[in-house]
Amino acid sequence: MFKQIGCCLLLLPSLLLANEAPPVETEVKEVATTVAPATPIPNADKLLAQVVDGAIIPLYRELDVTANTLTQRSKTFCSEPTAEHFKVLREGWGETLLAWHRTDALMFGPAIEDQIDFKVNFNPPKKAVINGLLNATSPLTVEAVEKAGVGGQGLGTFEFLLFDRDKSDADQLAAFQGDTGKRRCAYVQAASELLQTTLHTIAEAWINDKNGYATAFRTADKGNATFASSRQAVDLLVGKLFQSAEKFSKNRIGNPLGKGIDLNTEGKQEVLNTSNAYQLEAWRSGYSVQVVRANVAGMQRIVKDGGILQWLRDHNRREIEKFVADAMEMRLDNYLKLPVPASDPFELIRTGNSKALDGYYYLGNDIQMGIKRQLAKVMGVQLGFNDNDGD
Repeated sequence: MFKQIGCCLLLLPSLLLANEAPPVETEVKEVATTVAPATPIPNADKLLAQVVDGAIIPLYRELDVTANTLTQRSKTFCSEPTAEHFKVLREGWGETLLAWHRTDALMFGPAIEDQIDFKVNFNPPKKAVINGLLNATSPLTVEAVEKAGVGGQGLGTFEFLLFDRDKSDADQLAAFQGDTGKRRCAYVQAASELLQTTLHTIAEAWINDKNGYATAFRTADKGNATFASSRQAVDLLVGKLFQSAEKFSKNRIGNPLGKGIDLNTEGKQEVLNTSNAYQLEAWRSGYSVQVVRANVAGMQRIVKDGGILQWLRDHNRREIEKFVADAMEMRLDNYLKLPVPASDPFELIRTGNSKALDGYYYLGNDIQMGIKRQLAKVMGVQLGFNDNDGD
């Protein structure tokens, strides 16, 4: 069985690069295993420490840096709103967006405490809230933006303020210039400072942990107030990897392409055949493909730099673990080798030319099934209900 799977996986990338739907025989096969969820995890302390120190903390350090850079760029732009500073500010927003999406599989612990993640990337942003702040006469401060709620702050709001498909770059820049542009600039500065504070709170909880969540995760094998066992920590981590894969393959690519699954009027599953470019995340800016690539790049770092794949290879007791590690590594590598479309994803879908994006859906679905039917199985993880049906 395993030779057959390996063969199919080797064939899959070429099919996807040609933008062809994978035939039935290339579907991921389930790994048969007798591992029970309660089975102790060998060297769990080393595994969990490597995940934290090799992947989670570096990812959050990068996110913290990009958020700080974005704030500095917003100040520079608003002090001198030139075309060059506008370009640099937009790039800073994009870097922060992608750094956040590389942590998509880490939506647990500090990232979701008190629903703080909604303050980072609430989508879609609330136009009425944003316009209300822009049109008000009271000072547009950090406190005002925070008080307005999640619909008027975070990365989605930033994108709304910086990008408009119906206007030229020159007209968008003009909205920040002169006396009339001062309030829009004040919004950008306040939003960037609030976003930086929010992201710093999440990152610091991991980076400068003092007997907090990071310590609890590292020492889960000993049992603590947060984790009863290493099994609980591993189940959580693999479960979030699966949820992230499901989120980007279904919500961020499948549904916009019209390949998603939904319930019809009779309660039966059916494929959605209607594409909708507005279902893309970051459609205003054209960052939609970069977003899903960032999701996968983050997953890749978690399983590779975080030591999960090496742990499987080192504990190849049933001669299955190494195969699963190699297969998962290949899936992630091949996804990131998919060609980046030369044209804007929004326009490709809107004009009916989305075939160039098909590979992102098919191989994304393969990653999702690989986690569910192979990685989770071989690690003895029981995947629970997906509580991540959005951001």
